Amino acid sequence: MEGGAIRTRRTILVVVLATALIGTLVTASAFAWAKARNAPKPSWPLSIAVVGDSYSAGNNNLAGNNNLVVWPTLLAQRTGWSVANFALPGAGFAAGGGQAFAYQVDRAQGAHPQIIVMMAGVGDEGYAGSGEVGQGAIDAINRIKLGGQRALVIGPTWYETPVPPSVTSVSDEIRKVADDAGVPYLDALDPPWLTTDQMQPDMSFPTDQGQSVIADKVAAWLRTEVAG
Repeated sequence: MEGGAIRTRRTILVVVLATALIGTLVTASAFAWAKARNAPKPSWPLSIAVVGDSYSAGNNNLAGNNNLVVWPTLLAQRTGWSVANFALPGAGFAAGGGQAFAYQVDRAQGAHPQIIVMMAGVGDEGYAGSGEVGQGAIDAINRIKLGGQRALVIGPTWYETPVPPSVTSVSDEIRKVADDAGVPYLDALDPPWLTTDQMQPDMSFPTDQGQSVIADKVAAWLRTEVAG
């Protein structure tokens, strides 16, 4: 008789513990779901500043091969985001003085953007393997982080294959810095975004059609990185 009572109490205890455990799991799951649902979303419209070289600033020269539009302007028009363009011709991660991307970052931060997008160009090609590109990328990314903005980096692009080793080297160097810093990096060389038909006659700058291609590529990536 006493043994039966003990077994009954044990059964009741197991049921109570199991019920409590299930209740705890349900509560935890509900809390996690509510937390995910109430997680802060990026404020809209996005506020973006662009740092770059002539691929982002556009080409205006005496030969008349001028860009009527550039990809940051098209990005703003096609997305409704606020996009401020601080790109300068001849700029780069390894450039000095006012042409340095780090200097552009300082100017961009004055606009108080949420995000600073740095698009590398071919101006750094001459510094491939010197370590100056990587150091310039470190400086620029650190400035963005210290300023409280989110950094996103796009590598240099090209218009044919095979891509020159010096351009690939620059892309790899910037990618390593971005990866080490935990900053998203978009490879624009695999495959190259542009074609020879989307470059101006001297093959130094994208045409307006090329600018349009860049705008669409960047918009698709940003939607994944920021709005996703």
